[in-house]
Amino acid sequence: MNYIDHKYPLFLGLSHIGQIYSIGWAKKIGKCAVFDFNKKNLKLFANKKYSHEEWNLNSVKYNPKKIKIYHDEEKILNHSVIFFTYDTPIDINGKPNLQYIENYFKILSKIKFLKKTKIIFTSQVFPGFSEFLRKKYLKKNRMIDLIYMVDTLKMGNAIERFLYPEQLVFGGSPKNKKFILNFFRKFKCKKFLYRTTEAEMVKVSINLFLYFSVNFSNILDEFSKQIGMNFSKVISSLKNDKRIGYNSYIYPSISISGGHLERDAYFVNKYSNNKFIKNIFKNLENLNKNRRLMLRKIVENLLRKNKNKVLIVGISYKDKSFSIINSIFKDILRSKKLDVRYYDSYYKKMNLSIKEVSKLNISSLEADLILYNYSTIEDLNKIKKFAIKKKIFLINLSHNNKKLFNKKKIINYFSSELSNL
Repeated sequence: MNYIDHKYPLFLGLSHIGQIYSIGWAKKIGKCAVFDFNKKNLKLFANKKYSHEEWNLNSVKYNPKKIKIYHDEEKILNHSVIFFTYDTPIDINGKPNLQYIENYFKILSKIKFLKKTKIIFTSQVFPGFSEFLRKKYLKKNRMIDLIYMVDTLKMGNAIERFLYPEQLVFGGSPKNKKFILNFFRKFKCKKFLYRTTEAEMVKVSINLFLYFSVNFSNILDEFSKQIGMNFSKVISSLKNDKRIGYNSYIYPSISISGGHLERDAYFVNKYSNNKFIKNIFKNLENLNKNRRLMLRKIVENLLRKNKNKVLIVGISYKDKSFSIINSIFKDILRSKKLDVRYYDSYYKKMNLSIKEVSKLNISSLEADLILYNYSTIEDLNKIKKFAIKKKIFLINLSHNNKKLFNKKKIINYFSSELSNL
C-alpha cells in the first residue's frame, strides 16, 4: 500500500469524545477521517446514532462530506496525525477501566507506520499513564510520537466547548511546539505545552477542583440545614464574588454523580500513598452516600404504605446529558418499600433495569409521589397541573426550576437564590 501523507487528521475511537472531536473538527477546521476498532461504534456513527451524553449532536450543522468514514483498518496508515479518542469507561460507581484503553493502544502500537506519526492521546487517565504506555509499547515503535491532549469537554455542552475552548493544553516533547501552533492555529485561545505527566495532572486537577466545589456546596448545605436555613438562597452572592465567579460549581446536589468527576477522584485516591488524603476522599464518598440515603428516607417517610408508586421525572444526573453512573436515585431504586418508575423527556428506550413510562398521561401520572429532576416545559406543565389537582406529593430536585412549585404537598428540595435589591 502506498503511503499518503494526508493533511487532515484521523479520529480513532468513536465514543463520546471521538464523536465531538470529529464533528467539531469538520465544522470548525475542515476534512477529517474516523475509524473505530469496534465495528458496532463505527456503524452507529455512520448512521448518525450518537452518544446519549450529547443530546444535540444531530443538530450541529456541518458538511458530512468533510468526514471520511473508514471501514478498513489499513486506512489508518494514510494519516500522519491521529487523535486517539476512546473515552475511559467507568462502572456504575464511577470506577475507571484503564485496561480498555490499554488494549486499544496495544493494537495501535503494533501498526507498522511508514512515516513518523503523531498520536494525540485524549483519554481520561491518571498522571503518568502516557509515560507508562511509552515505556511498555513504544520502545519498539519509533514511528509514533505520543502527545497528550487535555479534554475539558462538558457533558451536554461539549460541542460548544470544543469549538470555543478557553485554552488548549498538551503534553509531549518541546519539539512539538511548532506542530501544535500550526495544526491548531484556527483555535484562537492560549495554548500550553507541558511534559505528558504535567498535562495529565492539569486534567485531573480541573476535575478535582470541580469535584471539591460540588462537595463544598454539599457540606455547607448540610450545615445550613442544621441551623435552619437553605444554602441555595445565598449562591447569587457567592457567585458575585470574583474570587468564586459566576460559572463556579457551587450549587448543592443530592450527591456527586455522572461518573466523570468521580473518575479522577478515584485516580488520586487509589494512587496516593498519603493516608490523610485517602481519608478525605473516603469521607467525601460517605457524605455523598449519606445524602442519597437521606433522599430515600424523605420519600419513605412521606409514603407510609408498602409498595407506594414513585415516578422519577428525569433519570439522568442532569438534563440533556444522559448518565446514570453513580446515580442520585441509587438508594431509592434499591428500596423494597417503593414501586419505582421513570419518565424522561429526552431519552427513550434506554434498556434500564427500571420500569419506564413512555408517555406522560393521566394513567402514567397516577403515582403517590413524583420526584422531579428535569423535563421539557411541555411535560413540566402537565406534571404541575396533575400534582396540584390530585394533591399528590411532589419533590422538586431541579436547580433550574426552583420557583415553579409552590403548593401544599410540594417540596422544593433546593430553594431559589435571593436576587439583588
